Amino acid sequence: MFFIPTWVTNIVFLITCWVSGFQHLRLRRPNPVTNLQFFMMAFSLIMILIVALYNRENPWLSLAFFVLAIGCLSWMIRQLRMLPPMKPIE
Repeated sequence: MFFIPTWVTNIVFLITCWVSGFQHLRLRRPNPVTNLQFFMMAFSLIMILIVALYNRENPWLSLAFFVLAIGCLSWMIRQLRMLPPMKPIE
């Protein structure tokens, strides 16, 4: 097993936060706090903090955090592809 650096996992979580924030702005739901995109933004920011604190020379834990980050990013990319097309500005 090999150690995955903390900065790699945190960059993936930051990209996940950015993609979910972009979706959150595009959807404009009536209640902006109770949707998947807001949850994923909060989750990825909390996970950045957790990874920075607990990812210390443990290859299994670093791999678990990295797999979780890739899973979250792939889920948000799937959600991004399912967004309705943008309407032209009137």
